[in-house]
Amino acid sequence: MSDDDTAAWWDEAYERDTAPWDTGEPQPALAGVADRTERWRVLDPGCGTGTHAVHFASHGHDVVGVDVSENAVGRARAKADEHDVDVTFHVDDVRELDAVDGPFDAVVDSGMFHVYAGEDRERYVDALADVLAEGGRVFLVAFGPAAPDDAGPTPVSHDDVRTAFADGWTVREAGDTDFETRHGTVPGTDAVVERTPGNGSTE
Repeated sequence: MSDDDTAAWWDEAYERDTAPWDTGEPQPALAGVADRTERWRVLDPGCGTGTHAVHFASHGHDVVGVDVSENAVGRARAKADEHDVDVTFHVDDVRELDAVDGPFDAVVDSGMFHVYAGEDRERYVDALADVLAEGGRVFLVAFGPAAPDDAGPTPVSHDDVRTAFADGWTVREAGDTDFETRHGTVPGTDAVVERTPGNGSTE
């Protein structure tokens, strides 16, 4: 699928307003991260309609959201206005992140990592590395290996996280969680990964 076709596919998904991943509530594994006492500059890649971006901004963080879908970004901006929070949104490919300037203190990835595999996943992780400060962290939630075969996204195991974030990262946590969708709860994987100089290691 070309980049233009990919953008069109996501645009259509958000135009229907029935995207199964768009529950209108932050994923439980990510919601509490916003309560940290630090005030971060946060990147929300694949921000969709802005649920997580607005949640983090409501807790005092400086948030930038990015999505390839113009429809999604339009709805995200409306959601931020509705909640009276200041969030910057860009239409951009998260595998490039050309529209944003780092450094960010944190990345909040709700279901973006599991969209990609192979070279596309490598491009995505490299793009995050370019904009995340040393010591910054990626908080991600994805479908796990026990997710139904027909669920759609690429299931993500703990080893998948370690492999993707092997060079220049430290995997601080990799565990199991619930991923909430409009159609119910899917077994998921969550992880916390830190940007470090040199080669990453797994604890």
